[in-house]
Amino acid sequence: MAEEDSGFRVADRRKFTEDGELRDSPNEAPSGPASPGGASGAAQGRERAGESATSPIVGQDSREPKMDFPTLVVSLTSTAMLQMGLVPNPATQKVEKNLPAARQTIDILEILKDKTQGNLKPEETRLLDRCLHDLKMSFVQSSQRVTL
Repeated sequence: MAEEDSGFRVADRRKFTEDGELRDSPNEAPSGPASPGGASGAAQGRERAGESATSPIVGQDSREPKMDFPTLVVSLTSTAMLQMGLVPNPATQKVEKNLPAARQTIDILEILKDKTQGNLKPEETRLLDRCLHDLKMSFVQSSQRVTL
């Protein structure tokens, strides 16, 4: 069956390029006629160049660790430690204490524990339990310290 050019064109009206840079004008680069497979010309070009059509999130480095449940737990644990003033803020290098925010982050981990019960691998359950225990103990100590 022969393909006919219907004259249908798709214009890319996004404000940013694929590299995350601001376009000069919203209609700067029309992607050309729609292809039968649905992929744009740019995506087809990437496939021909050996790149995947389903690219990672813009700005995401392929060397970054894969986001999974343990990474989420460790990230939330680090955030709670920062909020309790146990580690300095990496942006300011100052120790900042925000106990209500730390309590909220610990509560989020508790919710994750409740909602994922029975669905985690044993090592994920141990990690979550250990992090929650350590955070709760640190929270009690942080909230009892008197700062003058």
